Amino acid sequence: MKASLLAAAVCTALVLSSCSAPAAQNGIYSLDGDLVKDITPLDERSVELFAEKLTSVRETYLTENNRVFYAVIPDKAQYANETVPRIDLEAVCSSLDSSLPNWTRIDLSSALSADSYYRTDGHWRQEELQSVVNALGAAMDFSADLSAFEENRYEHFLGTYAGDARNPQPETLVWLTNSDTQAAVVDNYQTPDVKTVYDTDKLASDIPYDVFLSGATPVVTISNPNASTDRELVIFRDSFSSSLAPLLCGEYTKITLLDLRYMATALIPQFVTFGDQDVLFLYSLEVVNNSAMLR
Repeated sequence: MKASLLAAAVCTALVLSSCSAPAAQNGIYSLDGDLVKDITPLDERSVELFAEKLTSVRETYLTENNRVFYAVIPDKAQYANETVPRIDLEAVCSSLDSSLPNWTRIDLSSALSADSYYRTDGHWRQEELQSVVNALGAAMDFSADLSAFEENRYEHFLGTYAGDARNPQPETLVWLTNSDTQAAVVDNYQTPDVKTVYDTDKLASDIPYDVFLSGATPVVTISNPNASTDRELVIFRDSFSSSLAPLLCGEYTKITLLDLRYMATALIPQFVTFGDQDVLFLYSLEVVNNSAMLR
């Protein structure tokens, strides 16, 4: 069943690739200024290895008292013009469900839309994540109201896809603050001098999205003594979680984010002692399709 689903996904990607898709520049399609990356073709073995990696981490390091969840973040192509090549997300998730039969998967596909993503970048927009927070919270027993946050705006954002577009138009990057994000203290493995969840100096860098938790790093923790609970959360993540985690720091007294793209799995015990934390494996479809990058 799993093999047939993945084979069907490959066929779907090939069929879509043969449609009259707009011309791509370095794998980036421009749809009226909305830039979409082509992450096809589907790598069946990568999906299998992704499931094996999650299973190995859980069996080796987690305890029976950890509540464990996983979710796949759809790429922008899932919501773009149908002529843009895309991977069959439903088939990938069905394959993972088969490989991870006793896991709780949180479906995010209906929580996102084309408007959830930046036009010049592949990441989701923090201010558009209420439905994502709701989906995660329904499974993990928390809630967060984004309307209670204050919007802060940077009007000149150009994402990582902008270099492959003609005359890309800057857009607005929004980051959300409240008393919890202001009270939270960050311990970042690579930028130990930055203790805030938002590193506004990064807005002037080559990657302004790094305003969220200072960008890529193997390990980062967010501690909030004013959180509404004493619960802790561990997120195995990629860059999408950088903008999600600040929205949850009022619900968890400590959030630890581990990025296995930048650290060996064997190093996990040096940073986390697992007990009864909630654990969320949250990865974009692009990482699932290139899971060899997880070390």
